[in-house]
Amino acid sequence: MLKTRVLTALVGVPVFLIFVYFGGYWYGLFILLISIIGLKEYYSLMRKGGLNPVETTGYIFVPLALYAVFKENMPLLISLWVLFFAAFSLFPVFFHSKVKYWESAISYWGILYTVGLASFLLLIRLLPDGLVLTVILIILIWSVDIMAYIVGSMLGKTPLAKKISPKKTVEGTIAGLAGSTLAGLLVYKIFLLPYLNVQTALLLGFMTGIAGTLGDLSQSALKRAVNAKDSGDLLPGHGGILDRFDSLLFAAPFFYIYFKFLLLL
Repeated sequence: MLKTRVLTALVGVPVFLIFVYFGGYWYGLFILLISIIGLKEYYSLMRKGGLNPVETTGYIFVPLALYAVFKENMPLLISLWVLFFAAFSLFPVFFHSKVKYWESAISYWGILYTVGLASFLLLIRLLPDGLVLTVILIILIWSVDIMAYIVGSMLGKTPLAKKISPKKTVEGTIAGLAGSTLAGLLVYKIFLLPYLNVQTALLLGFMTGIAGTLGDLSQSALKRAVNAKDSGDLLPGHGGILDRFDSLLFAAPFFYIYFKFLLLL
């Protein structure tokens, strides 16, 4: 299992970083692909839970929303979210024999969870020093995952959330947060960004670690709700896109807010 995970990472990580490096439309297309696959996995989990998702409208929304984000057109983006919210709200009115209200509502929640969070990965890349900041986010999230996995596997004894994620331990979580915090200091030393100092870098690492950990737990809760082990099987040893990108997706909005509104980029 570990060997499969490592081999998948050795192939997938360079591909991901190549798209990050190119940026522009190439990175936008990559985020589009991640969003669509993630939404497909989410709808699959809905079906496993006995629900009938409203799929086609969700897939139509994804490229439109990402296009508005890419163009940094906030009025268009807000309009799209509101219009599609209205559409999902009215499906049970006009198609009441086929669509139940909560099925439509949870389907809309799925696009918020996938393309809504993924949009922030695109926004981060569009910031000044977007390439460097995206790499920093990836480093911090990987630091959490790697340290939590290693320490949790070797020393973990105390369950963190036994009913949601039995394998996660308090020891592994503490190690993951320590890893991301120290990684924050490391990226400060390496990249020498003028708006980062020791304190802001450590806080960034700690905050990103917490957000990533909570994202992982949230995804575990979703899978537990429908008795699924993984969100998909696209990535051998890792599961699906949501299994692999859950921490990154959840941390991206907090990372963006930290730089955009607190450090005023």
